[in-house]
This record gives sequence, structure tokens and C-alpha cells, in this order.
Amino acid sequence: MSEENENIRFSSYEHVSMKPDEKEEVFERLVGSMTGEKSRKNRWIPTLLTAALVSLFILAGGYALMNGVITNQSAPHEEAIKEVLEKIFTGPDDELKSLMDQENRYIEEGNGEEYFDLLLSYYKDTYRPYMTPDTIEQYVNESKLSIQVFTYTDGYHLKAEKIDVKQDKKREESYSFTVDVRYEKEGGKEGTVKVSGDMAVDEEGMISSIRYRDEELWGENGLIEKTR
Repeated sequence: MSEENENIRFSSYEHVSMKPDEKEEVFERLVGSMTGEKSRKNRWIPTLLTAALVSLFILAGGYALMNGVITNQSAPHEEAIKEVLEKIFTGPDDELKSLMDQENRYIEEGNGEEYFDLLLSYYKDTYRPYMTPDTIEQYVNESKLSIQVFTYTDGYHLKAEKIDVKQDKKREESYSFTVDVRYEKEGGKEGTVKVSGDMAVDEEGMISSIRYRDEELWGENGLIEKTR
């Protein structure tokens, strides 16, 4: 018997009349009972730890899932804005080029209004998935979508080489952007201009606002001036 077990005393033990071997048996049963109770308590420890870890992973997974949902909700807007910027700063495509090549003829024949209607129809077809027809017409008139009309006048072609879009942390409907625009002309100048600004989307996810930094587009060292 161990020294630890010998130090254990029970108040009624000395007053019970038993044979020595019976006392020894009772004593061992008591010690065994206590040891078993400790063992059962110890078995709960890994169980509780496992439950805690499972709960932690569930919470972490829930957070990741929620974060993923929020990210996926904003991602389509970012992709749509990138697509719009790609279209604005890449081209002109063959359809727009053919139309602009006929501008002088329409004007000389006194059909300038018809030419504008055809130009507007092209832009409405191009940007219909991203904004309303009224917004498209407004931004064509404000030269926010029709930038290639100015750059192609002198024969320049544009290409959006790099597009970065970031959602505003304070205004979820607002997105800032930066575009590296490559301009080149056969036998003429070539280079890259950075154009930045912001766009906003409405409740239906349609683009409702476009703003550029004027100096990067219309300034002395802006894209329009570089392509003259």
C-alpha cells in the first residue's frame, strides 16, 4: 500500500469490528472508489476541450461565411464597374470606328441629328446592362462615356491596361477607381496616362454616377490633350 493511501483516515473505521483482511478489503474498495471518481472527472476534460474547439471552429466558419456573403454582394458591382471602364477606355471597336468615320458625311448632308441618334444608339446598346437609358444619354452628352470620340478624331486607339476598383468603407454604394490607359497611333505618339475617379451604384445595382479627375482627363497633361 502506498504512503499516500496510508494517510487516508475515515472517522468510523477504527470503531468497526472486522478482521484484518476484511478491513484491508474495505479500505481498498474505498480508495478504488475515490480513484475511479477522479478518473471519471478527468475523462470529462478532453470532452469539454473538444466541445470548445468545435464551437470555436463553428463560430469562425460562420464569420467566414458571412464575410464571404458580404464580399460576394459587393464583388458583382466591382466587376461591373471594371467592365464599364474597360469599354470606356478601350477602342474604338469596328462598329464605333465605322460610325465615326462617317461623321463628316452626315454633317455635310445636314444629317447631324441622325448621326447623333446612331451614336447614342450604339452607346445604349453597349452600356444597357450597366445603367439606365436616361443615364447613358446624359453621360454621352457630358462626354463621360464618349471619350473615344475625342481621342479617335486624331486617329488614336486606347487600351485599358490596368484597372483597380475599391469600395468606399464609409459609403457602400461608392467605388473609387484608377485606370492605366494606353494610347497609341500608327506613326504617332504613344504612352500611358493614369485616369482616376469614382462611380456609384443605386439600389438596383445600376451605375448612377461617374466622376473623373478633370486634370487627368482634360488637363494639360491629361488623356485628351495627349492624343491631339
